[in-house]
Amino acid sequence: MRVGGGIARPKVKPLFTTSLHHRLTSGWHRSVPDRSRIVGIRRTSNRGACLRRLAIIAGVAAGALAAPAQGAEQSGTATAAVVRPNTLVKTDDLDFGTLISGAAGTVTIDPVTGARATSGGVTPVGGGAQRAIFQGTGGWLLLIVSGSNSVTLTRAGGGPSMTATLTRAVSTSGGGITLLGPSATLFPSGVQTYYIGGTLTVPPNQPAGDYSGSFTLTVNYL
Repeated sequence: MRVGGGIARPKVKPLFTTSLHHRLTSGWHRSVPDRSRIVGIRRTSNRGACLRRLAIIAGVAAGALAAPAQGAEQSGTATAAVVRPNTLVKTDDLDFGTLISGAAGTVTIDPVTGARATSGGVTPVGGGAQRAIFQGTGGWLLLIVSGSNSVTLTRAGGGPSMTATLTRAVSTSGGGITLLGPSATLFPSGVQTYYIGGTLTVPPNQPAGDYSGSFTLTVNYL
């Protein structure tokens, strides 16, 4: 986001046949001592009992075949997002990952490759680090790209904060990625993908906790 069956065949005793045969034989012994006719009556009665037994068995089998089969059904969800031209869509957030700090140090996310690197007394733990990614399309003549050059990360529950400087890069319609300055002018072509990385400065003995902050990316379509 996980049996085999059988048919019970009842035993049917032809009690009615036995009683009928007894009455017939008792009465006919006095008037008609022909045992061949008595035997004929016995055979006819037994055949009727067999037919009744077969009818019962056939009814049980028909009931088993008519039983509804079991089934299961589950539903799914289909989603889609439609955006207009001259719009930015965020794909991923910037994440410096989990760090162990003792002495002062830094952690850097490369906007071009997405790789993480540390220095000083900062030790990376596990994965999960990533660059931020935005996508947009539109513009007739020029694109002017700007935005936050730094971001302050505050600790949930209070305490000292940390600061990261930001760097930007761009690719057009799946082409190569190039670094951008604090403010860059581009020629519009296809879909533009913007990558945001940066360097986070971790002070010595930074308190443990979850840190977050907000930054902006601005694209003017001309």
